[in-house]
Amino acid sequence: MGRFQLYLLFLVSLGASGIHSHSVWIPKGNLGWEAANKCYIPLSKETLTKAISPNIQNLDRAKMAIYAKESAELRLNSLDCILDNLKLPESELPIGEVLSPSLESGFQLEEHFFQAEWRILLSESRPYPLTPSELSLAKQWLESHNEIKREILNLTIEYLSLKNPKSKRDRFLDLFTGYYGSMLREKDKFYLSLSIESYTSYTEALKQRKETSE
Repeated sequence: MGRFQLYLLFLVSLGASGIHSHSVWIPKGNLGWEAANKCYIPLSKETLTKAISPNIQNLDRAKMAIYAKESAELRLNSLDCILDNLKLPESELPIGEVLSPSLESGFQLEEHFFQAEWRILLSESRPYPLTPSELSLAKQWLESHNEIKREILNLTIEYLSLKNPKSKRDRFLDLFTGYYGSMLREKDKFYLSLSIESYTSYTEALKQRKETSE
């Protein structure tokens, strides 16, 4: 595994409960992976492993909006870069449809890394594992996560399938920002619904994972 793949594994696994893989990721060997590799740009801000907001009654929507817009801009920048650098055999199909299997492959691997974080969340070996009611909340968060990530993938394919996507960039920026913002809000609602003990033991486990990865 090359340095890019190792770094990406580290980046994605750290932020799995948040807004990971903002730039488009196509795994090596799939159609278009060279362009995606060249166009990958990580977030400039620290990867989030804790809630943004102080409490569930006071969600910090302003800060979420900043993270969400940066994520949306990175996603669109990587898409525009891929369009500028992609070399594909001639096809009557839109680029989004041609790349759909490659994008789906990246999506599935991202979710594989998310499941690694999910196992930490559900682990009973932590000092304060989730209670039955918290497990129910966790399942709700998982459903929201899956739905939002799938919509981001669908929007990615839609953008790449347009004849002149850059002319619709502002519209897609708003749409991507909305989805990333929704993911941040749902994540904060979940984190802040946990008991202090469960929340602390989970974030400590994530911190230890980060230190081990480094």
